Amino acid sequence: MKRLLVAGLVVIGLNIGSFAAVDGKKIFEKNSCPICHKETKDAIGPSLKTIAEFYKNNPKQLEQFFKGQADPIVWPDRFDMMKTQMGKFKAMSDEELKALIEYMLKH
Repeated sequence: MKRLLVAGLVVIGLNIGSFAAVDGKKIFEKNSCPICHKETKDAIGPSLKTIAEFYKNNPKQLEQFFKGQADPIVWPDRFDMMKTQMGKFKAMSDEELKALIEYMLKH
């Protein structure tokens, strides 16, 4: 009985561990962000490097922007193009959003 209990706990632990790490880069790619946002070169939208320059000292402001609680500070004149994408951020869990922001700001 003890072996069965231990084996069950190990399996549960492995399953929880596999969901614990959220990959911001995968979230970025899965949501088609690279179409407009390149890593180092501005394109249709600002690059991750440009975004990081604006938000690196205030990641909370980027989170508020994604949640629709703050105006954009990077290229606000082009925000209309991104409005249709904003629903994706609202559908993300806090953990996913945090991982995405960490990925974006490391550039």
